[in-house]
Amino acid sequence: MARVKLTKRFIDSLEYSEKADIYQDELVNGFAVRTNKTNKSYMISKRINGKMIRKSIGDCSVMTLQDAREQAMSIISDLMQGKDPFNDDMKDVVVPTLGEAYEYYISHKPGLKQSTIATYNRQIPGKLAEWLDRPMNEIMQSNVTEKHLELTKLSPSQANATFRALNAVWNFSRLSFLDKSESPIIKPSPIEILTAKKLWNTVKPRTTYLSEDTMGNYVRVLLDFRSEDFHTMQPHSNNARDIMLLFLCTGIRASEGYTLRWDYIDLKHGTMTIHETKNGDTLHVPLGKVMCAMLAHRHHYRQDEPWLFPSRLKECDGNLTDISKQYKNIGDAAGIHITPHDLRRTFSTIGDILNLNMSVIKRLMNHRASKSSDDVTLQYIQVSQKRLRAAMNEIETFVFNEAGFTQDEVIEKLYKIH
Repeated sequence: MARVKLTKRFIDSLEYSEKADIYQDELVNGFAVRTNKTNKSYMISKRINGKMIRKSIGDCSVMTLQDAREQAMSIISDLMQGKDPFNDDMKDVVVPTLGEAYEYYISHKPGLKQSTIATYNRQIPGKLAEWLDRPMNEIMQSNVTEKHLELTKLSPSQANATFRALNAVWNFSRLSFLDKSESPIIKPSPIEILTAKKLWNTVKPRTTYLSEDTMGNYVRVLLDFRSEDFHTMQPHSNNARDIMLLFLCTGIRASEGYTLRWDYIDLKHGTMTIHETKNGDTLHVPLGKVMCAMLAHRHHYRQDEPWLFPSRLKECDGNLTDISKQYKNIGDAAGIHITPHDLRRTFSTIGDILNLNMSVIKRLMNHRASKSSDDVTLQYIQVSQKRLRAAMNEIETFVFNEAGFTQDEVIEKLYKIH
């Protein structure tokens, strides 16, 4: 038997052969790889107490070399102590299906937000439904590349997102479903083929925002936009207009705006606190003059609902969840398609135009500092609420001046309480 230092490259280079060839590991005495005409497998090949022990411990295409080597060391240790690690081993271990692994992942990750779970549900049970009943070890690299290509034709970004979500579930499950010797029973992630073959889609980030050339007209259209029931002054009246102005004048994310509750708002001090943010850091924001007036106006006409932007659906007592139809109508009228995240991008761009300090912009956007030396320094800078409110008012003034209004004129036009 050849004795070599077993490496992944060496094992991959081995040819299948008609007769069984055994390659003994130099690092672990008794650990080996055996090839035959159909497969390559890790094995124990060691004489113990005068008896030659040769037992397969796993397929090379399923187990990693490191896992197999560690398992071999554990088995050899048991054999040396007179134990029989092969007795009944693996009989009660069943490789989960993708559906089972996905349910396990969701139930064992209590920190996942409902919005994240909803996204995963669209991606894995939604886009990979035909794989849910398949044992994970039967999902091959060829399946991954074919499905990724199929999804890419519909949406390159969603294809990437779906398989990144699958990779997270796969790696979590692989470390969770173990045999009696605590070795994974799930093979390494086949999604790695996308990295190895450079098949991930290159998706350019969106850069749409309201430039100084388009901002004035868009804001005028937005200020004039009214919901069908605006004259009834219901709590949900003018949801779209008000929340789009909130996105533009505060830079908060859509998911944060939709779920705002009245107990997050301090009308007396003109502040807003968002607890469930993307990065998990609570955001405490002082508001500009117009946004304070908008909140006071909406509070004046609220009823018993806890939401700042309640749903208009009679059968639903929840919060607003989608205004895509309304912001499309606003965009059509203004001649430019703008999403809530485009308004967040506009907010930060205005901060830059106004030469606001980077520490102020980061604080308002609730962006964590990166690991660069400059951002490490920014972590030591504490930005006062007074300074943040001044910045908010500067941004509001800029936005409404572009449309030909002052802050007071906007308040008089939309939010004066009679």
